[in-house]
Amino acid sequence: MSMLDVLSSAKKLYESHQDLNQFAKWPDDLKNSNLQPRDLSVTKFVENFSLSGTSQTNPLIKAIKRNINLAHWKRTYNSEEVGFDFLNKYGYYELFGPSGHFYSTQLRGFIGFWGNGIKYDWHSHEAEEIYLILGGSALFRSKEEENIVKPNETQTYSSWQSHSMITDSESILTFVLWRGSGIYKSPKFD
Repeated sequence: MSMLDVLSSAKKLYESHQDLNQFAKWPDDLKNSNLQPRDLSVTKFVENFSLSGTSQTNPLIKAIKRNINLAHWKRTYNSEEVGFDFLNKYGYYELFGPSGHFYSTQLRGFIGFWGNGIKYDWHSHEAEEIYLILGGSALFRSKEEENIVKPNETQTYSSWQSHSMITDSESILTFVLWRGSGIYKSPKFD
């Protein structure tokens, strides 16, 4: 087991998914950063994630779960900003990017998890973004539209486009790409 397993599965999904490969070119500057694992409360939720994706997304779900204890899990927010319940059921790791398991300056790729019953309030960031739902479903909102996004479906946001997300009875596991000049910066609540 290694994070190369997750990277390889993510690349295979990227290559087979038109929305992802049209969003951005797969980075050709990847270098192993040898990040040390970091466990958070969300790790157990991901490890026990039982929702099936599709034949296209399931291989990445399995790779994520196989390598769960090798990931360097993070949170962008604190309990004052989002509350304890949100914080307990949310986390991500940067698979590749400026501070990822695999260093890249060209593209940022995240594995993200939000538990059920979460409201990820209105926020924005400079980088353009595409979410691919691996398993579960959620309501994705912008000022222009609202969509329930399901496994193997995507949702994109342009630079500084305000957006939010709500999980209801299902958690979601996602593969997220960021492109553009803002890939070094974090999101900010609006």
